[in-house]
Amino acid sequence: MTHSTSTFFDTDLYFHRISTDPPVKEAALTIYADSRPTAMSEFSLVELKSAHLQDLKLLGEKISRSESFERAYNRVLNTGGRKTIRMLSRLLSYLGGEDFAINPWEEAQQNLLVHIDTQIKASWLEFIISVDSIFRDFNCTRAREEPRPENNKWNITISKCTAENRKCKVVDFIGQFESELKQFVSHMKTLETDKKTKELERIKKVCEKTIEERFPVEDNVCRGVGDLLIALQSKSGQAIVSSNYKEHGQMCEPLEYKFQYFPFAELRSK
Repeated sequence: MTHSTSTFFDTDLYFHRISTDPPVKEAALTIYADSRPTAMSEFSLVELKSAHLQDLKLLGEKISRSESFERAYNRVLNTGGRKTIRMLSRLLSYLGGEDFAINPWEEAQQNLLVHIDTQIKASWLEFIISVDSIFRDFNCTRAREEPRPENNKWNITISKCTAENRKCKVVDFIGQFESELKQFVSHMKTLETDKKTKELERIKKVCEKTIEERFPVEDNVCRGVGDLLIALQSKSGQAIVSSNYKEHGQMCEPLEYKFQYFPFAELRSK
């Protein structure tokens, strides 16, 4: 098996694969089954920690500090932003429907905490084996740092990259695509204002910096331009499947990769 035969999955496909919304989950599982061989970027491991494992850790902390299910639920609800939606989704999933007894709370609380702890342990490995291969073209230092237990707590920290603590090849990797980066910058200059998302504008600035000098990895930009890194890695595969149309829909042509849209919005339960 080579990279050129693989269908590449964006990070979001894994989250659709474990979705609590049946139509979304079924469609994602079908794509996984029908697109072999499958692959993901090593940078998706960093995004997994940020968008899933850190959420699970925070969910466990809120549950452990709550004297009732109602207080735990409201602590989650008051988190704000996308984390609230993600944590509520996981919490409802773990409750397993109306058969889960939330009283006595001490027993329910302990069961939830054990389940969350188990999920943190299992998710890292499950993510890796969900596809046939992980693309490791730029040898990402942060992607090699697995979540680990420390003093009865999980360390899921994503360190900032410096010249001293990283040994990746991302600068050399991005440097191979100067022609594509120039095409993307030119495309952005002609793009209608309402289609220029914050992510696209951020990627444009990083592309300009890379063309003028080098990819500014020490500025910790990788986490802000994950779509760019994953898109460029997908060029060595058949296509990338993603529900992120706003970014990939604009990047695929100038960066010269094939994008297959996963219609998440259309699939969601109404």
